[in-house]
Amino acid sequence: MNKQDKSDLRSLKLHKEIAKKLRADNQLWNIPLMNIEKWKDKKSNLPYALAEWKQILLFSSKEEIYKVLEGSSQRAKQLRSSSPFTGILTDIERNKIFNT
Repeated sequence: MNKQDKSDLRSLKLHKEIAKKLRADNQLWNIPLMNIEKWKDKKSNLPYALAEWKQILLFSSKEEIYKVLEGSSQRAKQLRSSSPFTGILTDIERNKIFNT
């Protein structure tokens, strides 16, 4: 398995865990939009991937978002590489995935 494949697999595992936590706690849905707004405040232009995430978060159903978080399509992989879901997993949860 090459480096990119390993990175994609690790990202998928992280985002599956994020999806699991989102299903368990509705309040976590605020985090990605808050992250996007915080990053937007630091830059004059929002990068395309984050602008796309904002549209997805605002206008897609949760089930559609879960498909991106847990999907294997090229688009899902690309979106996960610019994920606004930072802060949902604890360091311990992240490290557990990184160390497997």
